Amino acid sequence: MKTVRRLPLNFPLNLVVAGLILALVGFGAARGADLDPPLADRVDRLLRRLNDDQATRRDEAEQELLRLAPSNPDECDAFLLLLPEPLEGMPAEVRLRLSRVRRRIENRQADQVLVASRITLGGEERDLSEIFEEIKKQTGNRLVDYRDQFGQDAGARRIAIAIDDEEFWPAVDKILDAAEMSFYPFSEEESLAVINREEGAASRSARASYAGPFRVEAVKVVARRGLRSADQQSASLELEFSWEPRLRPIALMQPADALRIVGDDGSPIEVRNLEATFEVEVQPGSHAAELTIPLTLPPRTVSEITSFQGKLSALVPGRTVEFRFEGLDKNRNAVQQRGGIKIVLSGVRKNQELWEVHMRLEVESEAAGLDSHRGWVFQNPTYLLDKNNEIIDHAGFETTMQTENEIGLAYFFELPDDEIGNYTWVYRTPAAIVRVPIEYELKEIPLP
Repeated sequence: MKTVRRLPLNFPLNLVVAGLILALVGFGAARGADLDPPLADRVDRLLRRLNDDQATRRDEAEQELLRLAPSNPDECDAFLLLLPEPLEGMPAEVRLRLSRVRRRIENRQADQVLVASRITLGGEERDLSEIFEEIKKQTGNRLVDYRDQFGQDAGARRIAIAIDDEEFWPAVDKILDAAEMSFYPFSEEESLAVINREEGAASRSARASYAGPFRVEAVKVVARRGLRSADQQSASLELEFSWEPRLRPIALMQPADALRIVGDDGSPIEVRNLEATFEVEVQPGSHAAELTIPLTLPPRTVSEITSFQGKLSALVPGRTVEFRFEGLDKNRNAVQQRGGIKIVLSGVRKNQELWEVHMRLEVESEAAGLDSHRGWVFQNPTYLLDKNNEIIDHAGFETTMQTENEIGLAYFFELPDDEIGNYTWVYRTPAAIVRVPIEYELKEIPLP
């Protein structure tokens, strides 16, 4: 029988706390062993100083931890493993500072996801497939030739183009213009499908506005004039928003009062409902979304929209993190948190032939909008790992509860044995959902 040692009632509590912090620091150092030992030692010392008697030293330690966090995503993940999870046994201020440091680092990583990728290509002639491979290496974005799927001639295509450290979309538009191609945004894959463009299609570069990892294009203008009544008249402009394939936007929201539209006579063109917010939920597997803006019909003397300025917001997941829960035969209400996401393993039980893994996901960000934009949660991958690290996919799931910032799900698994304790449950999700402002301007849009 295992002997349990109990501390005497008069044992100094501060020594217990200090011992707990030191043990967690050592545990963090072991988890972050991939980093240089000098950096790990420095982090150890700073973690101890979070419990210093002097507030100035605690502040300095917190700021130094933030400065030490690497910018490289993989190195930053290893760095975060050095930081112990805040536990109940720690002093309240230590828990607060640890949580604050971790959250700021993870939010900083999420912000980096929203910076446009950059491309550099030499001017030598190369096959398009080689250029696509080079783009993948430099940006993480995968482009795939889809001409076969559209019954188009899929023969080799060679182009010579020089690009010097340009953002992803301006560079890709130049490449596609040179190859006389365009892209198909609904491939249902984590890649950008490329096809031959229609005959007579205008240059992609001339039609677009760029905003970081996003591309905006006006694709259609419709005017309607009723002949029975002067009031029966309207217009609409259809916009296409595209994004780098590495992103997975959840929704786009365009407030009407954030639009400034001017005709070629200098007069403003009004949106029909200035109090509206035009919104579109992004479908999984797509790399573009269309948004229609209803306008008042301008007079016939206006032949084009000289300037269409807008500022919308996109809900975008940050970097993906992985949660692992072991001991599933005993684990109940186990909690793990990364960034603004908390995962609770409520319990595991057998139901006839299936095992049910019950979990809750909580988000701290109000922007995530689980109530109205919860589709992203259903796309999160999850599976069981057996003792040989072989993956067992789930056989389905159901929603068990839902609020604006929390959702409960039950995942069903069919196992070759009933030894649930030998399995690890793995759940992958964005660590944060951020609201990204996108400012754009389109010019010289002809009116019908």
